[in-house]
Amino acid sequence: MFNDLLAIGMLQRLQARAIRVPEDMSIIGSDDIFGADFCNPPLTTISSPIEQAGRVAVSMLLSQLNPLPGRGGRKHALMPTHLTIRRSTGPPPH
Repeated sequence: MFNDLLAIGMLQRLQARAIRVPEDMSIIGSDDIFGADFCNPPLTTISSPIEQAGRVAVSMLLSQLNPLPGRGGRKHALMPTHLTIRRSTGPPPH
């Protein structure tokens, strides 16, 4: 899924079509928005530090625009993520 809002919408659509989550299909979102744990079933989601990612992105952009002599700008950054396992994921169906 793209984000939690789309994943929650998918949960509703699957339920309307009698597709059971997680028995028939697992759904995962990202962002861990308010309410992700209140939907039925509660949504498994991935969260990451948005503010930190923004600061790193601006720093990388500024280093590209104003490079220091002898130092190349950083081209990649790893951000920590956290998987919150709830009840929208399960083992694959047999």
